[in-house]
Order: sequence, then structure tokens, then C-alpha cells
Amino acid sequence: MASVDTINMSERWVKRPVRIVKRFALSIVGLLALTVFAPTPAAWAQSEEAAFVQGLADEAIRVLQDDSKGLQEREAAFRELLEGGFAMEKIGRFVVGRFWRQMSPDQRRDYQRLFSEWILRSYAARLGGYAGQEFVVDKIKTTKQKDVFVRTRIVQDKSPEIRCDWRVRRLGETLKVIDVVVEGVSMLTTQRSEFTAVINKHGPDGLIEALNTRLSKYPASG
Repeated sequence: MASVDTINMSERWVKRPVRIVKRFALSIVGLLALTVFAPTPAAWAQSEEAAFVQGLADEAIRVLQDDSKGLQEREAAFRELLEGGFAMEKIGRFVVGRFWRQMSPDQRRDYQRLFSEWILRSYAARLGGYAGQEFVVDKIKTTKQKDVFVRTRIVQDKSPEIRCDWRVRRLGETLKVIDVVVEGVSMLTTQRSEFTAVINKHGPDGLIEALNTRLSKYPASG
């Protein structure tokens, strides 16, 4: 059971990273959502990973522009799209780092469930407001781990370009996004830093309580 101090900390913690999370969420939704795609250079078009990222965006456009469904239905469909395209379990495990070994099976289960739901709700809650941008795949780059960075940028008429790298990994027979780097800032390393600070001070239960508090700020899904 989390202490009163832990719960109070949770309230402070959920406010602290809002700016960071919002930046990633808005960038990701903007990059996946209502964009007008520029022709992709032939070399990048032949990349399975580049096609995978663009496929996510194409499906997001279809979901978000479906006026036959209400906002709640479109949010649910968009959440499913993110859940299918992102390696949520692997991302969740990475961002708690060495503390994963210290967690009990029950803590791991609760944490993974809450983390995935938090990420999905925070992205899905920010729909609309994206129209007329130009999504450009610039290049792909393979890492030593054989992951592929799909380097993209979104061009906007009245705002600076947003540069975003999608780190794609093959897990079995499936491609998954395992990190998003917006303007040089990694979602994984940023979130890992935040979570490490919470666990160092309050342990895994403090992080679980903080995620519960964060989720309480969103309406129930489904």
C-alpha cells in the first residue's frame, strides 16, 4: 500500500512530465494523423520499415477521417492502431531498466498494464487539429542492433518543421516501433529518467501508484 507521501509525490510527478509527454504525444499524433504525404524517394519506398511507418500513418488517416463513427469510437480504433504498431511490453520493460528484476510478478503485471494503458490513452486523447501538413521520409539508417531508424519530418506552413526518427525492430515476423526520437530527444530515455527518479525514491509501488493517478486524469476507455 502506497503511503500518503507517495500519493502526494504521485500528484507532483504526474504534473512534471506533462510537457514532455504532451510534446511526444502531439508529435506522434501529428506524424501519424491528418497529413498529406509527399512522394517518398524510390530508395526509401523499397524499405520494409519505411513502408511500415507510412502504413501506420495511412491507417491513422483512415481512422481519424471516418466521420461515420463518433469521437469515442475513433479514439478506440486509434488506440488499437498504436497498440498494434508499438512494442508496448518491450518499451515498458526498458523504461524501468534494472528495477525490472526487483519487481515481483504481480508488480510487473500491474506496471505493464498501467504503462501501456497510460501511453495509449495519452496519445489517443489528442485527436484532430492536424490538416495539410506534409509528411516526408528522408532516409533510413540501420543500427548495430539491426534496428532501423526511419527518419522523417513533418513540414508545416506556419510552424517550424518537426523532425522525428522512428526506431523499428523486427520481433519474430512482425515489425514494431520501439522508440520515437522527436528533435533528437528519445521517448525511451526521457521516460526512463522520469521512472528511475520515482522508483529510486518510492520503489515500484510508488511508480504503480503514480501511473494509477495519471490514468485517473483520463476518462475510462471503451
